Amino acid sequence: MLAPGDRFAGFVVASLLGEGGSSLVYRADEPSAGREVALKVLKAEAMQSGPARERFRREFEIAHSLHHPNIVEMFANGAEAGSLWLTMKPVPGVAATKLVPTRRSEPDVATLLAMLEPIAACLDFAHAAGVVHRDVKPSNILVCVSDPAASVLTDFGIARRLDDPRQRGRYGYVLGSMPYIAPEVLKAESLYPSTDQYSLACSIVEFLTGRPPFPYSTRFAIADAHRSFPPPRLSARRKWIPRSVDAVVAKALAKDPFDRYETCTQLVDLLTDLRDVVPAPPRTLRRRLEVGAKRVRGTLE
Repeated sequence: MLAPGDRFAGFVVASLLGEGGSSLVYRADEPSAGREVALKVLKAEAMQSGPARERFRREFEIAHSLHHPNIVEMFANGAEAGSLWLTMKPVPGVAATKLVPTRRSEPDVATLLAMLEPIAACLDFAHAAGVVHRDVKPSNILVCVSDPAASVLTDFGIARRLDDPRQRGRYGYVLGSMPYIAPEVLKAESLYPSTDQYSLACSIVEFLTGRPPFPYSTRFAIADAHRSFPPPRLSARRKWIPRSVDAVVAKALAKDPFDRYETCTQLVDLLTDLRDVVPAPPRTLRRRLEVGAKRVRGTLE
């Protein structure tokens, strides 16, 4: 692990921003360019895995090819001291998991919808460019609390191009986060733009009710539910949610990818019934967002 003040590949490390299963992300300065960057470094143990190295390279290559204000902006990549690294534009936001309500709170739907609209738009942009993200979930969305419309989609590590002959995967070998995986991925069938829409709909269920569609305890049970169980009724989980929203989300969670909406934007646009019926968000939820944002700002200053 790098420490503040360490020099790595021409960057000067300032602080640790976060840690994932296979990588570490630092705030760093790039003296040659006179800018601040988020420096992501593949962990030593992940460097021993060919697939992990390939996913890391693909994350940069695919995201670097997509120029959209709500897709994480990649700067450069390379290798140093036996590790792979990439740099990206820092995002002064918090993970959208902060928007997930608890059992005692209600979602901040105004912030949620303001965040979902640009995320849906950037997914549609990626799909038009022939890319499927494959890992859409709350933790891969960074929310800018002061301006949710500036929220950013991150982590293209398992993204695929639609013309990639390997995009179907292998049956029984699933990459992604099980609570948000579309049935066609579990069946090792072809990917479609609506594959991401299914994952976005799973995230919406969690944003509104506090739980993903199928909150079971084992991967097998969740996978079986994605393949064969009907979508949940959100109005049964939270009484204030209109039944019209049940129907909107159910279509996006259709088992057949061709039965879903044509675009992610169409899905989000149909959630407008939520605007007038949701109770004001509790101070505790807004406070969690503000505290998270202050922590991020503190590391960037």
